[in-house]
Amino acid sequence: MNTFQLTNIIIIATNFGIALFFIISARKHYLFALFTMSAGVWGIGAYVFSSASIQDYDIAFLGWKIAYMGAFFTVIFFSHFVMKYLNMDRKILIIYLYLSGAIFSFFNWYQNSYYFLQDLRFVFNEVYWLDAIRANNILWYLFYVSYYWIVLPYVFYKLIVKYYSSVGAYKQKIKYFIIAAGFGWLGTEPLFMPALHVDIYPYSNFLIAVYPLIFAYAIVRHQVMDIEIIIKKTLVFAGLFLATYVVIASFAYFGTTFFSNYIHNRWIAMVPSILIIVLMLRPLETFLRNATDKYLFQKQYDSKQLLKLFANEVLSVLDIHTLVNLTVNRLVDFMKLENAYIMLLDESRDVFRVVAFSGMSPLKWHLDAKEGFFSYLQTTGKYLLLDDPSRKHVLEPAIVSVMADERAVLAIPLFHRNEMVGVLFLGKKKSDENFNQEDIDILLPLSRTLSIAITNAQLFEKLSQAQAQAAQREKMAVIGTLSAGINHEICNPLGIARGQCEMFLLNMQDGLYATKSTGELLEQAKVIMEKVIKETDRATVITKKLSSFAKPAKGEITNDVNAEKEIDEVMTLVEHDLKLDNIVITKRVEGDIPAISADRKQLQEILFNIVRNAAQAMGQRGTIEISVYARFGEVYIDITDTGEGISKQDQARIFDPFFTTKEPGKGTGLGLFIVKQIVERNNGRIFVKSESGSGTTFTLVFKAFDSSDVNEHDNIGVRENNA
Repeated sequence: MNTFQLTNIIIIATNFGIALFFIISARKHYLFALFTMSAGVWGIGAYVFSSASIQDYDIAFLGWKIAYMGAFFTVIFFSHFVMKYLNMDRKILIIYLYLSGAIFSFFNWYQNSYYFLQDLRFVFNEVYWLDAIRANNILWYLFYVSYYWIVLPYVFYKLIVKYYSSVGAYKQKIKYFIIAAGFGWLGTEPLFMPALHVDIYPYSNFLIAVYPLIFAYAIVRHQVMDIEIIIKKTLVFAGLFLATYVVIASFAYFGTTFFSNYIHNRWIAMVPSILIIVLMLRPLETFLRNATDKYLFQKQYDSKQLLKLFANEVLSVLDIHTLVNLTVNRLVDFMKLENAYIMLLDESRDVFRVVAFSGMSPLKWHLDAKEGFFSYLQTTGKYLLLDDPSRKHVLEPAIVSVMADERAVLAIPLFHRNEMVGVLFLGKKKSDENFNQEDIDILLPLSRTLSIAITNAQLFEKLSQAQAQAAQREKMAVIGTLSAGINHEICNPLGIARGQCEMFLLNMQDGLYATKSTGELLEQAKVIMEKVIKETDRATVITKKLSSFAKPAKGEITNDVNAEKEIDEVMTLVEHDLKLDNIVITKRVEGDIPAISADRKQLQEILFNIVRNAAQAMGQRGTIEISVYARFGEVYIDITDTGEGISKQDQARIFDPFFTTKEPGKGTGLGLFIVKQIVERNNGRIFVKSESGSGTTFTLVFKAFDSSDVNEHDNIGVRENNA
């Protein structure tokens, strides 16, 4: 026996073994059974032609015909199965595959004519192989190129795309599907090389036998294609059959020996065994189910652990997208469900949309809020369980249809203040058990808490957007004031440049340069142009800084922000405006200041808002000093003004939203609130120290990027607000 024959025996055993299992136990996956069976047909044909001696040309030719039948339909059934598994509607592709497969098969078996297979050559001193070069048959090349270089790459591309767009358990299933089928593809492709006179021994044939083993592992370990339910039922059935057989055999034996002296009718002697079988059947089935759950599939979950998981990991999340995705993933993983979805009511209040799913993707991603299904949940306020016999008679077909479209058996409405904001859909348990009252008692409180968490997350998201918009509006209003204030800073250099040019032109008109040579005139023009360039550069710098400051921050934290440089940028913008109010702004830097981790533009916004508040607090005269220093791995920025200060009672509220000490209509009360939010968003801290009549100091603290952790306490008297 040669090596190639051995690989084909393994291919036949593994592929037909899995195909037989699917045919018996998993009829809904008949396409997969046909796919593996086709691979097994390849193994049969390959075994025939690899067993033929050099004298058995006709036998080898027959083996190749059988093998190519398997090759045709392996690709066809695999592609069709993937399209169906991924819920893809590719009718044209499927029609092409079956039609072309029928054509190839017809010419492959056409009597007394080699329309598909023509010549074989003896290679490796042990096997006849197709000679595609010598045959030069257009049908063979069409099959090879279209199936193995167009169709299969397209199918694998769709699998990979689906893998990256999936989450949770479904993504894991797709991954093993890709790996297993990939082994089969890689095992097949090199087998075409000898046909093209690239004589590589077909060791890759082993891979066609490996991929069913990978599938077998994935089926048991990761429940690919939900075969776990089938395995469990098979084990339970086998256990029941074996136990019943043992009981019947035992009682038959003891009945004939023990009761033969008292009861001469053997059928009557079997009555005790039948009664025992009837009494033990249901408890035995329950025992076997629990045993398979506990020792093989571990379907039982601890309700306390589930509640703890949600309390610690899920319900504390404030980001709405993270919250809903974490919820469905944890429910699927912990309760071992086939799938889970969350639909939320959109802002228009007209449509419920899928915002998160785990497991199989939903067939419908949005539904009209006026659907009878949602009206039923809103009206009753109760969960909907398809397997609940007490409600089956009241459910309309449309309601059942929605549940079927979502592949769900349990729907729990999510209410907030008597309004349904969403629905939690749960699919079947992988153990094939129904949801019981214990499950419902756990899920209902979770759903109520989840409703609150989702509502809070939505409000937090809206608040964050409102804060960002308010901050931008306030900044743009200030920029309007700044623009007027620094207008002369731009007009002055432009005026100087214009004056120089006008003076040169007037002197030319008055003939003052009549006695000058061309070279002298060019020199004079050169001097004027250099002055113009210098003054326009001044104006350009100012306008660029103003334009840059006006753009919204992107929230991109980097590790190379120079605090001193950003202070200079802000001082350039506000310096002239402050001078008009007789306010002097100064900067003091202590030593080398390391870079900090922050968003550069947001740091400018923080500094600008605090400096602007300080200027408004001082009125028409005063001093603002900005000090920068580093202590124990942190960078401190003090902004001190000589204003009237802040009272103790107001210090406790200055960071609250809408709190302001300004006159009505002159302040929104959002400035310092937004400043504090931005500081914390940049992993910083803000403190205030102030006394009435003695000015105010705001202290900003940011982590230095290049610093090491220091355990020594920073005893530098940082001004801290207890608010």
